[in-house]
Amino acid sequence: MKKTIALALTLLIAIAAVTAQAKVSEKQEIAIFALGYYGYKIPVEALASIDVEIQKVFLDLGRFTVIGMDKRFSSNDVNEFISLIKKAKEENFVMPEKYRFGEEVFTKEDFNRLIGAFIIVIPVVTSYDSQFNKSRNQYETNIKTSITFIEAATGNMIGVADVETSGTSKETQFKSIKSAIDSIPGLLQYEIRKISQFQNQTKVVSSKFGSITMLLGQNMGVKKGDEYAIIVTENVEGYTNEREVGLIKIKDVGTTSSEGIVLYSDVKVDKDTQLREIPRPEGEASLYAHLVSFDDNSSSDGSIAVGLKISLTRGYFGLMPYAFAQITFDEPKGYPIGFGVGGEYAIYLGRLELAARVGLAGSSCVLITWLQDAFSNSDDTYFTHYGLNAGAYVSWLLSRDTKIYASLQYDLMLGLLDGLGELFNSFSATSIGLGVTFK
Repeated sequence: MKKTIALALTLLIAIAAVTAQAKVSEKQEIAIFALGYYGYKIPVEALASIDVEIQKVFLDLGRFTVIGMDKRFSSNDVNEFISLIKKAKEENFVMPEKYRFGEEVFTKEDFNRLIGAFIIVIPVVTSYDSQFNKSRNQYETNIKTSITFIEAATGNMIGVADVETSGTSKETQFKSIKSAIDSIPGLLQYEIRKISQFQNQTKVVSSKFGSITMLLGQNMGVKKGDEYAIIVTENVEGYTNEREVGLIKIKDVGTTSSEGIVLYSDVKVDKDTQLREIPRPEGEASLYAHLVSFDDNSSSDGSIAVGLKISLTRGYFGLMPYAFAQITFDEPKGYPIGFGVGGEYAIYLGRLELAARVGLAGSSCVLITWLQDAFSNSDDTYFTHYGLNAGAYVSWLLSRDTKIYASLQYDLMLGLLDGLGELFNSFSATSIGLGVTFK
């Protein structure tokens, strides 16, 4: 009887230990300063909405409660501010009624409000260049923004996100500056998700036939297409060691929970299995090479096409939009540059992925136009074809970040200037090839 009770207690302790190891992220309170740009002559009108847009990035991520601050720091003020936070933790430190950082004055109440936040966010312009490019006949602006993240409880810097943006305008310098500033929020979200402290951690609550349900959903910014690593925690000589042993892809997102499929795992995925978000950009890029056969027999067999395909994955599962661009090395066809957009549908069977796609395509003989004087003064021949592009592929997940695939593609292109020669005639082509996808 005693042995039974002891065994039961041991089992309960083991279960409790496993449960305790599974971490689940909660919303973090952050205080966000206005964009600092001291030392740079940036038009105030161009900065009008940037502070709100930066705050919106954090709100859209779903994992933060945001406190907006109207004060701006210069890059030199950041380190001084961090030092002040650390001093404030000392028992004998007396906070003055007012404290000046550059052109900003903080009261004791301002400072205490900041210390109450979990994370302090300070965006500052660290590089700014805006001028007229005579050779391109346009205004060009390049801005580098550094976003510093400070843990309020300790004053330690926990991460820095650098965002470089650019803008152009043939009309006014103001428009080029505004374009560069407006690009900051779009690039910032991914940079934030790359910081480990902001990555979602969660656990499996149920698992069945290769599908799982995990805690966290829209309440913490989880989206379809997101990927989570399966984590195993080990104790090695008294040190805690975490290993990634598998990969899960989110297929459906609810308010507080999400559904996913197991792409691969070295361990059995059960209830309370630890998961950690893998930060990905909005899409994945594929490089490919195809052997092309033109169905009109006007070109030599064995033409080669190389291309790049971008598939949008974050926010999508199964049906995803894509865009591609490729060049075909076939002289009679004028080395056409093809491009297009469409949708592709993928089925995931563990590491194996089956997909089909269809979309609209266009083609341009711009290279041969540059090479032949007869066409060099005409823009009308640059866009020469339009039509349909369809294909299918089979891919294999080599690692969490890389896939290889074999593909089949068919193009039906109608010539805008049909009848003026092989360069402009309608054509169809079938191609097969290999590619590699970087996630």
